Amino acid sequence: MQHKVFERYLRLGSLADKDRECEHFGFSLAEMLIVLLIMSFIAISIPLIHFKKTELKTKRSLHGRFECFYDETGTLKQYSKNEEGATLIPLGNATECVFTPPKNAVFFMVHAVGGGGGASNVTGSGSATNSTDKAASPYSRGQVNKMPDWAKNAMGAGYFDGLIPPYSVERSGPMANITYGHAGTAGETNSWFFPNLTNVQIKMTPGLGGAIGADGEDTLVEFYETDPARPEVAAGDVIATFTAEGGTAGNGSGNMQLWLDGDNSLCDIKDLPGRKMQVADFVRNIETDIDTFMETKMPLDADGNVLAGNGGAGSYGNPAATGTVTYIVKGMTYDETDLDAVGTEQTNEVPSNVIKKPKCLEPTTCDDGSNGTVCPATAGYNGAVVILW
Repeated sequence: MQHKVFERYLRLGSLADKDRECEHFGFSLAEMLIVLLIMSFIAISIPLIHFKKTELKTKRSLHGRFECFYDETGTLKQYSKNEEGATLIPLGNATECVFTPPKNAVFFMVHAVGGGGGASNVTGSGSATNSTDKAASPYSRGQVNKMPDWAKNAMGAGYFDGLIPPYSVERSGPMANITYGHAGTAGETNSWFFPNLTNVQIKMTPGLGGAIGADGEDTLVEFYETDPARPEVAAGDVIATFTAEGGTAGNGSGNMQLWLDGDNSLCDIKDLPGRKMQVADFVRNIETDIDTFMETKMPLDADGNVLAGNGGAGSYGNPAATGTVTYIVKGMTYDETDLDAVGTEQTNEVPSNVIKKPKCLEPTTCDDGSNGTVCPATAGYNGAVVILW
């Protein structure tokens, strides 16, 4: 076996001859440098290609808002801006609101509120007649509210020295009997989240607020197909409909009896929960103060709150006082003017900062800004749609 191997080696020639035969099969130094240069170019370009592909996949469109609403005159408006302040749709009149979702947006939030219900209306200004009421100690649970809050506070602070049970507080002056209407309910608020919207167009019809004594209308949000290549639906077909129901009208009336002074006055009926404007839960979702670039254009109240979807406020009588309510405590007389003792025992004078008696104009300003003897009912407020992305 070894003999055959050696014989084969001799046949192939010496090692030097073999090396000379193979020297033509290697790379020269120049060729190696060229190869290394090419590989360097490839290595440098790989990160740039990777970065470019990644950027294209993750780039999003700018955040923005779209609004569809009625202005103070009842004209339908639409408006849209992005987070950089660029106007996408100028504020203007619209026969219908149409929104085309921007491409590559991360998400969409569609918020809608139905039209608010109109309030119920009553007639008559109510009456204000002089009356007298007295709370004696010990008094029953039914007499607790006859003791004015300012008198309780003053007694708790150590004033009215020597005033220990039995004692009495006598109140006399104008007492009003007022009838009021019930408020309409606010429109329903609904919100829908979409991770993406492609090949669709959104058309909106905000519900109108109800007239006095009438229900508000529903707000409709419809999604239309825009891709003609989809076999299951045709372009222009409605593929989804969402609704925010309108509020119901106020029904019937109520009655309230109150003293026409700063401690228990017409402010009580103006702020009565069942009578005053019912606020929709819409403003919590639409981010009206997101920034100056995407501020809302919808109608606002004096405090900057969105009015869309609110229920109307009920009417009420607004009688003026026919005199001054006075309180007699331990033989000393107090009234709504300065709340100081006007009797002979000046040592028991009660400072007004202790009494903390609230004031209220009489007659008070009505919900519509008027000052008549009857504050009229108001209609419900129109619905709206806001889209954020």
